[in-house]
Parts: sequence; C-alpha cells; structure tokens
Amino acid sequence: MEVENLIEEVKFYIMNRRYGEAERLLKDALKEHPDNEELLYNLGLVYELQSEGRKAVDVYRKIVESLPAGRRREDALRRLRKLEGYF
Repeated sequence: MEVENLIEEVKFYIMNRRYGEAERLLKDALKEHPDNEELLYNLGLVYELQSEGRKAVDVYRKIVESLPAGRRREDALRRLRKLEGYF
C-alpha cells in the first residue's frame, strides 16, 4: 500500500477513535519506511491520543533530531515542547 493511502486510512481510524488499528498500521509501514516523517508524525499523534506521552515524545524527538529538513519538523517540535512540560 502506498504511504499516502495508508495515511488516509490512519486518519480514518484516528477520527473514529480506533487508535489501536492506526498504531498497528503505522508500525507495520514504518518497518519498510523507518524515516518517513508523515508516518512518524502520525504515530506520535496516536500515542498522544492514547495518553502515551513518553512514547509520543520519543517519536517527535526522532523527527526533530533525525529529520531536520522535514516538513513536519516544526509541527513535531511544537508538540514536543508541549509534551516535555508534562514530564
């Protein structure tokens, strides 16, 4: 499945609060595309929505540190700063 189509399916699951299914899809896709910032960012969102802030922080930190030129970097940095205030 193409990453773009997978992201649309993940968004559907998120909107319907089926976070476990979204997480499973994202983790499977990241096996093939470990540095895909859209997949990583959405995984961070899923972790946040599941109240797994520490996991979300790890994912957002990976985006910020490993993918500095990525288009999701600023979004990840903003969410990272917000979450780090809780720990």
